[in-house]
Amino acid sequence: MQTNNMEVQNNNSGLITLSIRLVIGWTYFSAFWRRLILENKLIPDEPGYIGEKFNHFLPNALGIKPIIEHLVTNPAELHTAMVLFTIIEGIVGLFIILGLFTRLMSIGIFSLAMGILLGSGWLGTTCLDEWQIGTLGIATGFTLFLSGSGCFSLDYYFIKKKYARFSG
Repeated sequence: MQTNNMEVQNNNSGLITLSIRLVIGWTYFSAFWRRLILENKLIPDEPGYIGEKFNHFLPNALGIKPIIEHLVTNPAELHTAMVLFTIIEGIVGLFIILGLFTRLMSIGIFSLAMGILLGSGWLGTTCLDEWQIGTLGIATGFTLFLSGSGCFSLDYYFIKKKYARFSG
């Protein structure tokens, strides 16, 4: 009886956080979509190149200033980092939406958000988007880590099919 009670409680917490999962998943997946599909912002010599933000981040970065400085002074490495960051955002966002490896991906959300917060530092109102996305990512990543994905997820489907590698 105790197991059924815990299963119902776990499913309820996942159901309650379904909207959070969809919103934060879309937030990260859409960054990938906008940056790569709608308009390629990963081309260094084109206007709108995402790497240009690092020039603005550098003076105000918190704790990771040497990393940002290294990337800004090494454009090839900056480009590689931007491509990897964008791909990771896309994968993490899509997996969160689908509820696949939700707890693992929630750590990805938390980590991406922390990178955004530390990278952007505090630039006042010129940096409001980064702080909104970063704080949202920290809060929702932690919430999803605690709640799991519940019954509306691929995690749940695979658990019910007895695939032991998956956990909601």
